[in-house]
Amino acid sequence: MMKTYSIWSTLAALGSFTLSSAKTLNFVAHEDDDLLFLSPDLIRDILSGEPLRTVFLTAGDAGMGSDYWSSREAGSRAAYARMAVASNNWDEDVIYVGDKTITLYTLQDDDDISLAFMHLPDGNMDGTGFGGTDQNDSLQKLWDGDIDVIRTIDGSGVEYTKDELLETIAALIDDFDPDEVKTGDYVNDFGDGDHSDHYATGYFVDNALQQSDSDADLTGYYGYPIQDMDVNLDDSDIEDKTNIFYEYAGYDTATCATDDACSSRPESAWLQREYEV
Repeated sequence: MMKTYSIWSTLAALGSFTLSSAKTLNFVAHEDDDLLFLSPDLIRDILSGEPLRTVFLTAGDAGMGSDYWSSREAGSRAAYARMAVASNNWDEDVIYVGDKTITLYTLQDDDDISLAFMHLPDGNMDGTGFGGTDQNDSLQKLWDGDIDVIRTIDGSGVEYTKDELLETIAALIDDFDPDEVKTGDYVNDFGDGDHSDHYATGYFVDNALQQSDSDADLTGYYGYPIQDMDVNLDDSDIEDKTNIFYEYAGYDTATCATDDACSSRPESAWLQREYEV
């Protein structure tokens, strides 16, 4: 059954969308990846009223410490609350997968919307990682076998081998039981122009889905390279995608939060495009 929604409120002013019903589980590397590369599909999925969870594999810290990545997480919560036309109030909990712990936030006004943060280190564009608490670790290094374990940077002491991370993602999929799994580019190769964490997240999710008991469909999305592709969103989609991103961007000092500030940055191109792999 297809429905068309038009929503206007003090919390969100979103355009008209054709919506389909599917329980969706997203896996992305950083707190802005879903808003820049999985949107406006993300907005439609939330407005469908079906359950949706987004899992963020890395802290998105860029080597800049907990104040920065904690603020990015707050930006994600603000953006999702706006997309859900809800107040920005969340309940914090923990997901246990064996001896692994993952921070979970559930929207108070709609407990079908949740965000999970795994707090793995940001791997840097080329997979070389960052120093300090990140220990120059990266998802790419774990995937390629250059490191045996990767540790969270939140002080929890949680660490993953490659197999354990695959098993954990598979368990998250089986527990949520989605109709659709969405993630980054799992088709192209490291060094092809996208962030190393985007590719690695896609690879881990693709393989974990195959290991899981789920029969969910998998959709991957291009990241940075879409800036060189044709604009494929209409004006309404661009406006809605941009407004949601700016809601997030007010919490992220490393990005832009206005048209003027974004005009000379790649965000302005990413906000006009969305491409599946």
